[in-house]
Amino acid sequence: MNNYIITLLKSIFPWMTTTDFWVLLSVYALIVFALSVFVYRDSKSRGGKAALWTIFTVIFGGILPYLFYLIVRSPYTEEEIREEELQKEVVELQRKYYELMLDKEITHCPVCGEEIRSDYLYCPYCFTQLKKKCPECGRAIDKNFKICPYCGHVFEEENEGKGVVE
Repeated sequence: MNNYIITLLKSIFPWMTTTDFWVLLSVYALIVFALSVFVYRDSKSRGGKAALWTIFTVIFGGILPYLFYLIVRSPYTEEEIREEELQKEVVELQRKYYELMLDKEITHCPVCGEEIRSDYLYCPYCFTQLKKKCPECGRAIDKNFKICPYCGHVFEEENEGKGVVE
């Protein structure tokens, strides 16, 4: 059988010797092995079916399965996906931090000029009403608003004259 293959190859490629065929076959086997190792490692790092891709590469001759694998493989490794998820978490935590900082923002009283927190209803230094509380939703809003922007409660005319909403 071995001689039949060599004879057949010599009839197709008459200029090659038997040694040339064995060298060529060895080089081809080495290329298939190298491609199989690459496909296995790459598929494993991308979360694919590494053993299945390796077997596919070896059985079907290396180069075409390798090219097919390069086309259908995941564009990201598992490490890159984890890194991207962590980056999204960092951005979300930064956004929440800045929202918290805006909520806790320090402002100045328009009457006495002392530093006060933005969520104060009254200035603790000069007793000026800074905001009023909506009786429906309980949120602090500007004292001059005629309607609550959060729940839509309309303030009555008599409450505006008192200066303090119950």
